[in-house]
Amino acid sequence: MNCSQLLNRTLASRLICETNQIAIGPTGPAGGSDTIPGALKAFTIFVDYSAAAAISRVYIPAGLFSSANPVLAAGGVFTTDQGTNLVFLGGTTITMNNTAYAFVSGINASGYISAGEWEPIRGGNIGVNAVYYSVVNDYSVIVKGLETANINGASITPKPTTGVAAGFLTTVTIFYV
Repeated sequence: MNCSQLLNRTLASRLICETNQIAIGPTGPAGGSDTIPGALKAFTIFVDYSAAAAISRVYIPAGLFSSANPVLAAGGVFTTDQGTNLVFLGGTTITMNNTAYAFVSGINASGYISAGEWEPIRGGNIGVNAVYYSVVNDYSVIVKGLETANINGASITPKPTTGVAAGFLTTVTIFYV
């Protein structure tokens, strides 16, 4: 077996393990981490706005927050801040502390536009002058710049009336390593 064949087998084994979330390493499948380093986890948050274009409620998916906070860990729609673990009400920033995963590696966002469809936000609207995130500590993230002008051209109506995201105007997908 030459080096190329050995490399192909190693990569194929790693892909199978990543797909099945099998821990690998010196302790084998019975030990090690829950996921392979580098395997991404993604969570999509839905965001709604008040008439003043401030965030009024969010949908948090189950599993995004640590089990230390069972209310947030279970997920659901929140219309009030949840202590310091989830802060969003009345602004255009979402602060999340004590998440289940340590490090955010990226975000993506989409908005519901007046034509009645969801569209990804423009590439120029992701970055430090528009929608972006900040990681100050592990297990914490702040998503900033969620002004409707950055998302869907400053529209707060209409809102979708059917589908998974009915009643919400923005989605933010957070990617964790």
